[in-house]
Amino acid sequence: MSKKTVLVSGGAGFIGSHVTVELTQAGYDVIIADNFSNCDETNYKGVCAILGKELPLIPMDFCHRNSVEELFSKYPIDAVIHFAAFKAVGESVSEPLKYYRNNLLSFIKILDVAREKGCNVLFSSSATVYGEPDEMPVTERSPRQPATSPYGNTKQMCEDFL
Repeated sequence: MSKKTVLVSGGAGFIGSHVTVELTQAGYDVIIADNFSNCDETNYKGVCAILGKELPLIPMDFCHRNSVEELFSKYPIDAVIHFAAFKAVGESVSEPLKYYRNNLLSFIKILDVAREKGCNVLFSSSATVYGEPDEMPVTERSPRQPATSPYGNTKQMCEDFL
């Protein structure tokens, strides 16, 4: 069986970089793509130092379908783990359109192209999908509540897309 290739969108960010290390150490080929809106290349350089090798790093915006199609055409991607999103709750309240535009469009483009290519998609959601929970602690079995921010709402909507 040949190695599987995983695209980590937002892979230069904090969580994406940690997942990249784990995937690579588990034997997967990993492609990192990021628009660097929430980070710089520091985490990527750290990943390469930990692994002792450079991984493909694609600077791109997932909101542009042509860029997503080009990426899928260039690499044999078997699965996507989608971390790429704006993530500041407070900023999402002051700039909601920025969050809806980026977080929803980027995920829609990933889903469209991945479906066409037959790729699985794993979505990184957020505890914000539980809104103001009725009971603590919140578990995966807790019901979702209305989101209390545009950021949380984008995560709920992306879950609904899936």
